[in-house]
Amino acid sequence: MRSPRRRLARRSGKRVFDQFDEPSSKGLFGIGKNNGTAHTPIDGFPAPEALEITPRAVKAGDTWFRTLAIVGWPREVSAGWLQPLLSWRGAADIALYFEPLANDTAARHLQKQRARFSASLAKSGVNDPMTEVAATDAEDIARAIARGESRLFRLGLYITLRADSLEALDAETYKVKVLCSSLLLDARPTTYRALEGWLTTLPLGADQIKLRRTFDTKAGADCFPFATGEMVGHPSGILFGRGVSRTRTEATGGGGSPVFVDRFALPNHNMLILASSGAGKSYTAKALTGRSALQGDEVLIVDPDDEYVRLTQALGGEVIREPTQQPKEDSRVVCYALGETDESRLHEAVGQALGSVWQRVDKGPVRRRQVVVDEAYLMLRENPEASYLLWALIKRSRKRLCGLTIITQDLADVLSTTLGESIINNASIHLLLRQTEKAIDGIGSAFGLSEGERSFLVAAPQGQGLLLVAGERAALKVVTSPLEHGLCVTDPASQLVAANR
Repeated sequence: MRSPRRRLARRSGKRVFDQFDEPSSKGLFGIGKNNGTAHTPIDGFPAPEALEITPRAVKAGDTWFRTLAIVGWPREVSAGWLQPLLSWRGAADIALYFEPLANDTAARHLQKQRARFSASLAKSGVNDPMTEVAATDAEDIARAIARGESRLFRLGLYITLRADSLEALDAETYKVKVLCSSLLLDARPTTYRALEGWLTTLPLGADQIKLRRTFDTKAGADCFPFATGEMVGHPSGILFGRGVSRTRTEATGGGGSPVFVDRFALPNHNMLILASSGAGKSYTAKALTGRSALQGDEVLIVDPDDEYVRLTQALGGEVIREPTQQPKEDSRVVCYALGETDESRLHEAVGQALGSVWQRVDKGPVRRRQVVVDEAYLMLRENPEASYLLWALIKRSRKRLCGLTIITQDLADVLSTTLGESIINNASIHLLLRQTEKAIDGIGSAFGLSEGERSFLVAAPQGQGLLLVAGERAALKVVTSPLEHGLCVTDPASQLVAANR
C-alpha cells in the first residue's frame, strides 16, 4: 500500500509534496513549526498546498519556478556592471550572497593557488597566457591583502524565474541566459536541486546551493546591487532618485541604482532646479527639502504660492505670514508663506522675506542650513532689493555652511541678468527636468548637453531628468514614498487622490 505522506512519480522524475503529509514538529522545509492543519514554513506566513518538483523546476500553487546559478564570471568587472541583470523587468528573484573570508584563510588559499600556478607553468615548459595572467592576479591580490588594502569574499549569485507554465518558463530562461552571456556570466539551472535553488532565493538568508566565486574587496563592491557606473554618490547624502536609461524614457519604474548627494560635501552648496511647467520641479524640491530636514538640516523657505505649507506643518515647522517677522530661535523648518499676500505687494513681500532669511543666516549660529526660493523669477526681474539679497546668499552663504536652492521654469529669466549667470556658475548641483523644444537649445548650450541628452530632456516623463553634480551627470527618476507624495503633490486633482488614500 502506498503511503499518503509522499508520492514519488518515478517515471516523470517528479516529487510531489501535498497537504496529506503528516504533521510534524517542523514545517515543510525543515524550518518553523506547523499547527497540524497546513504546512507553514514560518508561523503566520502562508505556504502552498502542494509542491511539484521536477529535475529543473518547482511548481508552487499555479506558478512554476526555475533557479539559475552563476558558475562562470568575467575576469574583470567595473562599478554597476550587474545593473542590466538587476534591473531586468521580467518576473525574477535575484539573490546575492557575500561571505567574508578570514585573512589567514585567504592567505593560505592564495598561497596554494600561486604554488599550483607555478608548478603548472614549470611542468608544461610552454608559456600559457591564461595561467600566467591568473598567477599575476593571485600575486597582486596576495600583496594587497598583506598590506591591509583588501580582503577576500566568497560570492554566490542566483536567479529564480517565475512563469505560469513550463513553456513560458523556458522562454524566460532563454532570455535571461542571453542577458547573462552578454555580461560574460555563465548561468546554469540547478538541475536535481530545483527545490534548494528556489529556497536559496527566498528571503531566508540561506544559501543551499553554495556555488561561490572568490572576489576581492573592489570586485565585490562593484557587484553590490546599489553600485552605479554613472555617478559616485555621497554616503552622507540624501536620496535624489534612481538612475534611468538616457536612451529611453520610462513613465514607470525607476528601478536603477539609487543616487545620493550631499550638497555640503561639494565645493559650494547651491542647487538650481530648472524645468518646464508641470515637469515636477516644485514636487522634487519639496521631496528633497523634507529629506534634508529629517536629516537635521535647518530649512528656510520663501514660498510665494503656499505650496510648502503642508510639508512644513508635517515636519513640525513654523509657518510665517508676515515677511518681516523673525522665526523662533529653535525652529528648524521655517516657511515664509506669501500666498495670501496681495498681488501688488508680492514682489515687495518676497524681498522682505528674503531679508529676514538673510538676517537669520548672517547673524544666527553656524549650522547646516538650506534656503529654498521657489519661483525665482519674482526676484530676477524688477526687484533690485531681492536680487541683491539673493546675490549675497549665492556668494557668501558657503562660509556660513548654508546652501541655496533656486527653482524656476524659464532659463531666459536666469540668463537675462548678471545675477542669473551667478546662479548657474555658483551652483554645484543642476537638476534639469523635462524641457520644451523651444527652450532646449538654450539649455543645451548653457549646460553643455549632448544631442542625446537634449532629446532625453524633451521626451522625459514627469519627474525624470538629468542631474549634474560637480562635473558628473546621471539620468534619474525622482522617487517618493506614499507619505512623501501626499505632502509634495501640487496638482489639485492629485491632492484629492492623495488625501483619500
